[in-house]
Amino acid sequence: MNEQKNERNPLKKWVILLSVLASVFLFTTIYFSFFAEPIFNKEYINKTLKNDFLQSELDSVLNEHERIKQEYGDLSEQLSEKDSVILSNAVEIKKLIDQHADYSKIKRQLERLQNITKEYVEEIDQLYTENKQLKEENKQVRADLEESKKEIQAIKKDNEELGQTLSTAAVHQAYNINSRAIYFKNKNKEEVITEKANRVDQLKTTFILGSNALIPAGPVTIYCRIAVPGSGRILTLGSGDAFAFDYEGEKLQYSAKKTVNYDNKAETVTISWDLVEGDKALKGKYIVQLYTEEQFLGETFFELK
Repeated sequence: MNEQKNERNPLKKWVILLSVLASVFLFTTIYFSFFAEPIFNKEYINKTLKNDFLQSELDSVLNEHERIKQEYGDLSEQLSEKDSVILSNAVEIKKLIDQHADYSKIKRQLERLQNITKEYVEEIDQLYTENKQLKEENKQVRADLEESKKEIQAIKKDNEELGQTLSTAAVHQAYNINSRAIYFKNKNKEEVITEKANRVDQLKTTFILGSNALIPAGPVTIYCRIAVPGSGRILTLGSGDAFAFDYEGEKLQYSAKKTVNYDNKAETVTISWDLVEGDKALKGKYIVQLYTEEQFLGETFFELK
């Protein structure tokens, strides 16, 4: 019996040992479950929540900054230096968050970044306002310039029309042009108008040279051209330049001429062509034209039978 008891004792010892170990394990498990682990989880969760909050704040700043850049387009390029400062600060803050650095330090860095982005918005808004004002000023300048151009064109047109009017007005004019054939009736050479070619001694043209205050006073030479009936040939004393005058770049033969000392007043002018002794006038229609070297004064005609 004693031997059987001795054989059961070692087993009893192991049971007791295992019971003690189980109790210790249970106690340890209960302790860490109810006391140690909640403390660890609370700190971990708080730190994680803080980091998530900081990351959210950083993302919000960067998203707003990107939106502003997209909205203002080309203007944002003028603030590229400040944009680089913002992005470099954002990278640094991101590193601190990933490294679980001190919350207060990260928070201060984040607040500094927010202030920089605020300054960025203020500066870009000022640029936008200035640019808008400049555009409005340029628009007004262009409108004023266009209006000035129109006024200049109107003045130029008025001046051209006035110049044309003055140019047209500052010319000689001949009125009541009358040509006829005459013969001398007696020794006193009394003039008698005739339509008979065989009796003609002289062809005479009279007209009134009108008054015009726009023309400078002084001598003016008037040329008379008489065309021979049926031929168009001009009655003239010679065919050389001595019996021609310049008109619009062309040499024109003349029959007779007269220089008048023009004093801006109307006066009657007479130009005569004397037939050479022994010559006879031809029958037909005679065209008579009057010129100065600057202009054509007018024409008339008569007929001889």
